[in-house]
Amino acid sequence: MQIVLATDIFGLTSHVEILAAHLRQKGRLCEIFSPFAELQSFIDEGTAYQFFLQAGGIEAYSEKIAAGLQAVESPQVCVGFSAGAAAFWRVLARPGDGNIGRAILFYGSQIRDTAELQPQCETQLVFPAEEPHFSVPDLIKRLQGRPGITCTQVPWQHGYMNRLSRNFEPEGYRRTLAWLDCQLDRPGRREAGEGIFRFLNNMGS
Repeated sequence: MQIVLATDIFGLTSHVEILAAHLRQKGRLCEIFSPFAELQSFIDEGTAYQFFLQAGGIEAYSEKIAAGLQAVESPQVCVGFSAGAAAFWRVLARPGDGNIGRAILFYGSQIRDTAELQPQCETQLVFPAEEPHFSVPDLIKRLQGRPGITCTQVPWQHGYMNRLSRNFEPEGYRRTLAWLDCQLDRPGRREAGEGIFRFLNNMGS
């Protein structure tokens, strides 16, 4: 299985490498996409966001991912976080990317700007407990029920999977990683909506 992982605005960091190494230990291939050509080190999320905008923002990131996917072997599972999720969302709506089998996108807040797009593959959207600039439940209502799209809202904040984020949540990270492993190991099994985390609770430690 080929996994394509798109980072958030912090780009490629040691923590992303740890996540990729975990996925590779399971016998999977994992390609990492970052919005930046070089490694960066940011003092906070505000600085990272400004640098991300200077690098072209979501539009440029989407184009970089679209070009990179052409060189990745199929079948592919796309996993994106924040800006990476929003960039994937745009790419997945383009026709002709039939080698992408599935996408799992975490807290892609900017998806709201292009919510009318329709991914060409099965897409699981994982939203945070809340967002400061829009209503998460309202966005879920716009998306849920469309062909191939499944949404869920978790009890953690935007960035909870990133150790560099002020919203990093160790328990949320652990449970989500366990769920992600299960989804990748057993692609025929789908826990949707709130059932995802009911399933996690039943897994124990």
